[in-house]
Amino acid sequence: MKEHYDPWFVRLPDGRTIQAKSTASVRHHVGAGHIPLNSMVRRDPDEEWVALVWVAEFADLASPSARTMAPPTAEPPPQVGTTRSGVSARLDPMRLQTVGVRGLIDELISALDSTIARTKMVPAFVAALLVFGGMFAARVAHRRQFFGEDAAWLPDVIGVAFAVLVLSVLNALLARLTHMEVSTMRPARLRDGLTGLSRFAGSAIVANALVAGGALAVLFLLQYVPAWAHRSLANLDPAAYKAADTPILVVYMVLSVLAWLVVGLCWLLTPAIVVEESSWIAGVREWRQLLRDHFGRVLVYEGLAVLLGVAVALPITLAVTLTVTGQPTLSPAWPNGSGFGPAGAATVIVEALTAAPLLALMGVANVFIYLNLRYEQGPGR
Repeated sequence: MKEHYDPWFVRLPDGRTIQAKSTASVRHHVGAGHIPLNSMVRRDPDEEWVALVWVAEFADLASPSARTMAPPTAEPPPQVGTTRSGVSARLDPMRLQTVGVRGLIDELISALDSTIARTKMVPAFVAALLVFGGMFAARVAHRRQFFGEDAAWLPDVIGVAFAVLVLSVLNALLARLTHMEVSTMRPARLRDGLTGLSRFAGSAIVANALVAGGALAVLFLLQYVPAWAHRSLANLDPAAYKAADTPILVVYMVLSVLAWLVVGLCWLLTPAIVVEESSWIAGVREWRQLLRDHFGRVLVYEGLAVLLGVAVALPITLAVTLTVTGQPTLSPAWPNGSGFGPAGAATVIVEALTAAPLLALMGVANVFIYLNLRYEQGPGR
């Protein structure tokens, strides 16, 4: 990873803003004609824009000898990026990066290019099959009263715990494969990702069990709050009941929203461990610092990643739901009632097909998100 953060924000004459990774990159693209001399630059988004030739690092570019190398401003608009494509382009020190939402989308498109590979889709499908199958098995066991009649909540707890375990291992594998591709600029083989995976998977399981599992436990307990409040306040008159019940429900909803946000943002937790090759404690600390510095950008990133994953999974989802229910619906056809038999098991297997693309993309995309926020963005941006 790079040791010195030397970025420049460049505003082109046409109003677009791009980011160069270093002073050398800006000078290179000025000489190549990609950045006109009448552009504006600044180091930090909080600073004022300054003419490029007024900055000490680029003042010599305004000399007559340098000016003859620069094309006139009437030339076609500069090309943002390089001729490289895929994950290897991310490590090009001369690469220009679009700033703003367009830049976020470019990152996610690169992640999608990396996701559509057998080495990532096969593990994602296996993990989806294990998650769906584990939840199905827990419900079958409960239906046959293996847990007792008073433990209606136990199948959900077992299923969620098993899902956290499987997804932690999957994300560790996908993060390792993706990081190897970005670092070596070549496709990674599944065997390479599995080598030494246990060291990262163990830390990822512990970190996700504590953070995501803790948030899910809070959500599990919060679901009993409305009923508890109703029983505790039942003896009050209507006016006092509303006055006491309203703040309780507000706190309940706020805590639920925060808990769900923690669960959703835990996708970044595993890359923080795998990329830095750190322990689960250091990974949680790094993840927390990343959210503190880039919370708004992380929310936008994750939302766009989910939308892209849903779009990728949409054809399979429609095909599966048409096969199972005969109706074009996006809700999973989860078996219930008499469906806990061979037909229900077959439904679970095909439903796993719909989740695999989303799981694969989220695992890969969060490596790109982590690398961009941790190593290509300054603190607080």
